[in-house]
Amino acid sequence: MSVTAPEAVLDVLRGEQFAARATAWERAGAVPREDVELLAGHGLLGLTVGTEHHGSDLSLVDVTEAHRLVAAASPSLHSLLVVHAMVCHALRRWAGRETRDAVLPELATGRVLAAFALTETGGGADAGALTTRIDRDGGTLRVTGVKRWLSFGQIADAYLVFGLTDGLDSCALVDAGSAVRVEPEPRTAGLRAARLARVSFDGATAPAARAVGRPGTGIPFVATSCLTLGRLCVAAGAAGIAQAALDLAVGHAATRSTGDRVLGDHQLVRGLLADAALATESAALYVRSAAKEVEDRAPTAAVTAARAKLLASRAASSVTATASRLLGAEGQTEHHPLARLAAAARVHEVIEGPTEVLQDVVATALLRNQGAAGKGKQR
Repeated sequence: MSVTAPEAVLDVLRGEQFAARATAWERAGAVPREDVELLAGHGLLGLTVGTEHHGSDLSLVDVTEAHRLVAAASPSLHSLLVVHAMVCHALRRWAGRETRDAVLPELATGRVLAAFALTETGGGADAGALTTRIDRDGGTLRVTGVKRWLSFGQIADAYLVFGLTDGLDSCALVDAGSAVRVEPEPRTAGLRAARLARVSFDGATAPAARAVGRPGTGIPFVATSCLTLGRLCVAAGAAGIAQAALDLAVGHAATRSTGDRVLGDHQLVRGLLADAALATESAALYVRSAAKEVEDRAPTAAVTAARAKLLASRAASSVTATASRLLGAEGQTEHHPLARLAAAARVHEVIEGPTEVLQDVVATALLRNQGAAGKGKQR
């Protein structure tokens, strides 16, 4: 891992070869493992890992910039960066030293790929509905359950699994192996190269040292802090999708003629572009601000990350819709970059908390603050 990142990483992401490779992944419906390893060699998977574990330990502002660039070219690969960052975060903050020292260098260099295993069939990502068991038998953990829709679960070497231990929510890192069955999920319209998987754990074992946090902390601490980071990273990706769609729309409006006028000369078109630009820039600026807040572990960080994801995912949807109107049929063809961006924008309104759930998070915080202010006035 080069310690000169982020420039070394950003140079790769801005290059034409990366964009061309991303297009090939989407057409093939899968990001190949060898391409992931190639990008990992440039430090892409160690952005949030400390230098003592062969990562680059970037600030979250720099991390979100890398996520923005990756998602603009390949929303599918970006989904790997999100879940990989969440697992690295969990281990860095909540795992014991033995596991941190052994696993984080492997994750940072891409020798080990990890997936985030929270969602289940019955309860989605509802942590209160977990049915997976993580039983402890002496020095061994035994995991039984089924997890759904794991990004890059098809090629993951390890899974951060959330379940119940003696009735308490818990978390453990489990290696792929004979008691872990991996099946491809149906390919989705957006993130079609993300290698989604359904993973069944049939008494899969792991050393007790692979427990991440204590029983009772799996959801309120480990999962919650991971989801805060995940929402921030998804917001950055959505901002990248919005920027890429805006660039396509502006390029089209500046060069396409209707009659004797360039499309961009029409007042209505100029209005659409202006609104799209403001939505894109607002999302990017809010993501940068939220990154600082999350990095500082501010008490409001979780709500701010939810706000960032809500704002940026909506920007991605509205800007891709604007670009689709301007490009017309040309942007709807199967392999056009805009079609890929529009499909990914729809997915971004669902993953790491659907829009309606995040609205509830934001509104709850507003009402709680109002309630606290009201009590203060009554005293």
